[in-house]
This record gives sequence, C-alpha cells and structure tokens, in this order.
Amino acid sequence: MLKQTVPHIRQGKFNIKELQGLLANGQIFINPEYQRSDDVWSQTQKIELIRSIYTCYSIGVFVLYKNDKSQYEILDGQQRIRTIKKYIEDGINLLDTGLPYYSTLSDADRTSFDDYFLYYLELTSHDPNNKEEDIVQTFLRLQEGTPLNKAEKLNAQRGKFKDAFRSIREKSPIFNYLKNNKRFRFRQLAAELLTLEFETDFDNLIFPSLDKSSMLKIVKKYETVISKSKIQQCEKNLEFLHNSLNYLLTGFKPGEVISFYLLLSYLRKKLADKSNLIDEFAEFAAEFLKNLFSFSMYDDEPPSDMSDDIFKKYGSYKQQAKLMTSSSSLKNRFEILYEEYKRLHQVIIADPKRLHDAEQKRILFFRQKGKCRYCGKPIDFSKSSGHHIIAYSAGGKTDDLEHSALLHELCHQKLEKQILKGIEPKLIEL
Repeated sequence: MLKQTVPHIRQGKFNIKELQGLLANGQIFINPEYQRSDDVWSQTQKIELIRSIYTCYSIGVFVLYKNDKSQYEILDGQQRIRTIKKYIEDGINLLDTGLPYYSTLSDADRTSFDDYFLYYLELTSHDPNNKEEDIVQTFLRLQEGTPLNKAEKLNAQRGKFKDAFRSIREKSPIFNYLKNNKRFRFRQLAAELLTLEFETDFDNLIFPSLDKSSMLKIVKKYETVISKSKIQQCEKNLEFLHNSLNYLLTGFKPGEVISFYLLLSYLRKKLADKSNLIDEFAEFAAEFLKNLFSFSMYDDEPPSDMSDDIFKKYGSYKQQAKLMTSSSSLKNRFEILYEEYKRLHQVIIADPKRLHDAEQKRILFFRQKGKCRYCGKPIDFSKSSGHHIIAYSAGGKTDDLEHSALLHELCHQKLEKQILKGIEPKLIEL
C-alpha cells in the first residue's frame, strides 16, 4: 500500500474584524491559476450564511494555504469569504429577510458581528520541492463536493498541455474578437482546439470527444511529453482563421469556432493548392453563416431563395450544434461544412505521395528509352527527376504515370522556371 501523503496542518482563527484588515491589505488572495474568480453562490446561500453568523452557528472550517508572499490562498471557503465581504459592503439585497444592513448596525451590534470567529486549517505542502502542484491537487480534491465547471477544472490542471493552451489563449488574436470575456472559458476553447489538432484522425474521420472527463484525460496524456509541431500547427491555423475571417469572428460563439477550425485544419492539411485559401475560406464562411442564420431551427419551410435539400442540411447542422462536445456531433458538423465548401469552391485534394519513387522512375526510364523528355539526351538514372505533367498543386497524382515524365535534374529545374514565368513547356515524345 502506498504511503499516505500528509500535509503539515496548523489550526487558527481570525474574527470578521481581522478578516476586513486581511482583505484590505491584500492578504486574502484568489489565485487565478486554479481558483474561480467569480461569485457563484445563490441569494439564498448568502442569506443563510449571514443568518448563521447572527445566530452564532458554525459556518464550517476554512482551509487556507499561506503562500511565499504570506498571503492566504483559500482552498476551501472562498464563497463564504466573498459573501461576508459583500455583506460588509451592503452588497446583498436583504429585503424581506429580517436581516439588517451592515451600515445600519449600532456600535454594539457591529462589534458583536465583527467579533464572530472564522476557524481555519492552514496547510503547508508535504513536499517543499513541489508545493505548488501539491496545493493545486489539494484544492481540486476539496472542490469535489461542489464540482468546478469544465473551464475551471481544466484551468486548475498542470503540465505541458496546460501551458500550451494557456499560451495559445494569450497569443492568438482571435480571442479578442469573441464576445465572451471570461478568461477561463477562452482557455477552455484553446484547450479544445489544441485537442482537435492532437487527436483528430482526418484520414478516417475520427474525432475526439470534448466533454469534461475526456478533456481531463487529454491534459494528463500530454502532461510531460507534447508535440511542438502540433502546437505550432494549431497556432498557424488560428492565425489563418484570424486573417481569413477577421470581423466575422465578432459574431462567433465557441462552438462555431470549433467547427470552422476543424474544416480549416483539414483543408490546410489536404488541399493541393492553398494559394487562394484565405479568400476562399472567408467567402465560404460568410455564405455559410448567412444561410445558417436565415431561418430558425423551428421553421418548417425554407426561405424563398433556398432549396429543400440545402434547408434540410443547414437544419441538421443546427441540431448537431446543440450536442456540441460529442465526437459524433463534431464529425457530422465537419461533414456538412465540408460538403458545403465543395459545393461553393473547387476542392482538389493533394496526393499524399509527393515524389515519384524509384520503381515509378524505372518504369518511366525504360518507357522513355533512357532519354530525357525535355532535352532528348540520355539520362543517368541516379540523377533523374520525376515530373508531374498535371501540376501537383492542381491535383496531379504521383502514381498517374501516363501524366508523368522523367527528366534530368537540371532540365526539371529549367522546366519549373518556365512554368513560373507562365511559359507552357514542351515535352518531347520518345
């Protein structure tokens, strides 16, 4: 059996008057790296807490961690302290509660309220060399009774994947366009996009699930070892989205960013010619979103300028978008987007095999009787180069030997320069 890790614990207390001083001096610290920064308690919970103080009932024991700056990080009890602070500032609506506002208390009643003691346990990490991780894990386990939401729990993790999605959130300009200004939600979106880049199999159309438990497993999977090239690919895709969509992003919700990111990632990986992709993707996004929002998902009839088939397709997309994080929803939305992209723009998928292999070149070599089809002179096979007569960027296939030629390496370079100048090269029939 593993040895139990036991932190050092010190018991302590301070009254509400002392709490006010700690708050004023910044000695009560909400650590944004793992703690939620907003007020999540209901009005009823707040009223009952204040009522408990007035009736001298216990409001439970707080769990604190004193950091290197001698600040108290609240591992358990943050909402209770927020509520007490709000009450002192007259920030809670007490209408019909029978409770007095703090500002209306007599000196005697205020002294009585201020003398209420808050009892706490102060934890010190059992491992001084890894104390930050230790405290975060303690915090996570204390919150299991009132679970953190997905964004908060992802943000409370540690490791290289967390560092990567936090960096993406801070560096990518697309987040400046989105309307939701909650930092943790944007970090969640960055984590979801990074997960898509790491875990999607476009060849077999297999997509990861983005629910909370699956995402936490992904963070753990890439906690210590992570692909820098895939991080860079994600960053490039987001840069591309920004350059292509720009102001359109101001109307996006996170789910729409996810869908369009998937399509863009696929196109950037698979298209033979990406030279016009920024403009074409912008045109497609504008048209798709116009069609998508031209009717309600509850409408039975399509708009006057939309066919029944297109209406059903966009209606299906709306339905799938409600499922949001499931792998099947991601796949269905991707397929609808891709089908629409192909309807509006020509799509030529690149041959995954860019260069002719030795056997293909041997076939061409003997078919051409050992001569170059550019200059007609004999070729040293070891210095030969395969050429796509139908340009690779236009969808030419490497295994299409009827539209391939074998050239001297130098002749191939001359031919490519002619093509770049707009000159149609002439090949010799041998």
